[in-house]
Amino acid sequence: MKKLLLILAILSGITCYGLQAHAASIVSTGHQKYNYKEYLSDLAALQKKYPDYLQYKVIGSSADGRKLHDVVVGNPDAKKHLIVIANLHAREYITTQLTMAQIEYICKNYKKKINKKKVSSTLDKVAIHFIPSADPDGTAISQYGFGAIRSKSWRNKMKRTGASSTTWKANARGVDLNRNWPISWAAGGSRGAMGYRGPSAASEPEVKAIIKDVNKIQKKGKIIGLISYHSMGCILYGRCASQATSSVRSKTTRMYQLAQKLTGYRLMPTESISSAKGCSREYFLYKRHIPCITLEVGSSASPVPISQFPSIWRKNKDIPIREAQILS
Repeated sequence: MKKLLLILAILSGITCYGLQAHAASIVSTGHQKYNYKEYLSDLAALQKKYPDYLQYKVIGSSADGRKLHDVVVGNPDAKKHLIVIANLHAREYITTQLTMAQIEYICKNYKKKINKKKVSSTLDKVAIHFIPSADPDGTAISQYGFGAIRSKSWRNKMKRTGASSTTWKANARGVDLNRNWPISWAAGGSRGAMGYRGPSAASEPEVKAIIKDVNKIQKKGKIIGLISYHSMGCILYGRCASQATSSVRSKTTRMYQLAQKLTGYRLMPTESISSAKGCSREYFLYKRHIPCITLEVGSSASPVPISQFPSIWRKNKDIPIREAQILS
């Protein structure tokens, strides 16, 4: 009888440990509104838990005073760097949740293998830079309404646009951050309107902060690729126009072929520079000569319901480390 009780106790301990290990995940992926406060708390907790693998720094502030971060996983002094940007569009905040979960997943598996390759070996050579929340102001608007804008004057201006706060795409000044980049930029539209490119190219502090960060990374080493996460359509942008260099086209092709294999997302046609005015992907491809793919992870209109996260996770969890593996 005592032996049976001992066995049951051991089994119980194993079960409890398994449950605790699962519950011990820092980044929660089971609720809809993964907000700015939770994001900041998770960043601090991840760095505390994985100080040897992860570090992060503030790279700038948003239009409404929220911080933007570059989260580096791996060797910050590596000669090669991969960048992952999420949440350029406000209502696509599920991509912040996704990239934060990817960061934790990589750290958890740092001493293990993914795709039969040691994660640590890859990350000794390639540092992965995550910018999980490029539009924290817009996310706050989409999650909680225009009252989330701290600035009274901008709050009143955005309310007067008549746009829906829930499906808001822009930042706190009504600018689409995916259309504010200095390539083929052209004026047009009004604040809060879909696709409004801003008063001038790179006028927004969020875009300026990312460009400045990219400049600093390039001084450290070579940026071998960039992944941009959006959240509508289960599609993939990976084709290059003729303006891309042969090297950029070749590496971008390798990136999208791997991403398509892992996700099953439909590959979209090439977008010309002239038609994609002020777009971030075109800026990185043709002005910065960085191989770049864009993944749209959701199968419905944004904000994507959290019920889709398990499918999104299954298809995308390995994307950053697998891309780093093929480009290393």
